[in-house]
Amino acid sequence: MRSDIPRPADVEKTQAPEDRESREIREKREAWEVSHLCGQSQRLYTDAEILAELFRYHPPTDETLPKFAAINQAAKNFAEIVLQNCPASADRSAAIRLIRDARMTANAAIALNGLSL
Repeated sequence: MRSDIPRPADVEKTQAPEDRESREIREKREAWEVSHLCGQSQRLYTDAEILAELFRYHPPTDETLPKFAAINQAAKNFAEIVLQNCPASADRSAAIRLIRDARMTANAAIALNGLSL
């Protein structure tokens, strides 16, 4: 973990230890990534395993953290442009809400590394 990134001291205390099922899913995901990169189309997950992975907490890593930061900054910049240029209205509120949704969905794509149903 990078020491230059501030983290609340109690975050690690609240994280549950990795259980056997999470470890098995992580290993299958890694195997899927290797087969996917090699052009193989072998399905390694059941729908239930994919669903479990979709709803598992994916902590940021040294690799994903800068990607999350870039997405978040771009979304914030766009939201600021919307606020500066659109009159206060339901449409402006909806635009901001959709920017937030897009940011969260983009971050999920990064965290899940292409995994989907």
